[in-house]
Amino acid sequence: MVDENATIQRTVAAVLARSVRAGARLITQAESGDAGIRPVLQTLYRYGGHARVVGITGPPGAGKSTLVDQLVAHYRAMGQRIAVLAVDPSSPFSGGAVLGDRLRMGRHDTDPDVFIRSMATRGVLGGLSKAVGDALTVLDAMGWDVVIVETVGVGQSEMDIVRHASCIVLLQTAMGGDAVQIAKAGVLEVGDIFVVNKAEAEGSGRMVNALNEMIGNRANHGEPGKWQHPVLKTEATTGKGTVELAQQIERRFVFLSDHPQVARAQQVTQLRARASEIARDRVDTRIRRLTDGDAGHAQLLADVLARRQDPYSFAEALLRDGGS
Repeated sequence: MVDENATIQRTVAAVLARSVRAGARLITQAESGDAGIRPVLQTLYRYGGHARVVGITGPPGAGKSTLVDQLVAHYRAMGQRIAVLAVDPSSPFSGGAVLGDRLRMGRHDTDPDVFIRSMATRGVLGGLSKAVGDALTVLDAMGWDVVIVETVGVGQSEMDIVRHASCIVLLQTAMGGDAVQIAKAGVLEVGDIFVVNKAEAEGSGRMVNALNEMIGNRANHGEPGKWQHPVLKTEATTGKGTVELAQQIERRFVFLSDHPQVARAQQVTQLRARASEIARDRVDTRIRRLTDGDAGHAQLLADVLARRQDPYSFAEALLRDGGS
């Protein structure tokens, strides 16, 4: 126990000293579902709460990685330290986050004040959002000024991941489909800032107008104390619009600072989601152990399989017995 505590303290000290090696190792362990890092994460959490977490999402091909690269360059010019989590919660065979983002942001590889990490499902979608939350705990404690979480797509899993952020930027392009379909997908409900990238493409103006119209139709649009959602145009390949986007991101954080009740409500929502992720991961782990033949529950498992008992009783026994 003494050796274990000493190891935990050494790891915590290394992360707080901004050791990229120690931080990267912890993130790898989080991805692999290593429960042994829990005491480290519990300690590191107490040192966090300072990084500005920005989520950037949108359909494949919208130019997210290129825009993130421009934002990183902008923040570095301001002297800020930046970390990027490029998350691919889609196919384990796509390689999108593993290779593409690294190539697009390659100019920052040698900058010690930029950390870029790719995270992919590796076939395990359910635990990815928890792993992202663990990674953010590590990066926050490391003292990065801004942490950008980039996800591929705008499905439910991507929304779960991007909800770790206090400011969510939703990218679209004129080629991204009918704005009505975007509204039906529900993504307007989670975005704080809307960006139409590839601004020179035909139809970009119509997409901007459509987004502004949908935002204007919201019941609380224009109310005092309510966040007013901006719609911007960018050209990520040239950097056009990057400064304006960074200004709107800053405006979002100023708004949260000026409206602590809004910030607290957002934090409570995020905490509930985070606690649910952690609990679900622990329950899933225990279910796997039990269904793999845990001796203590062999009879109950046999009864459920033989339909003498039911999954509801199995779940109740699982919750009643606890475990990790």
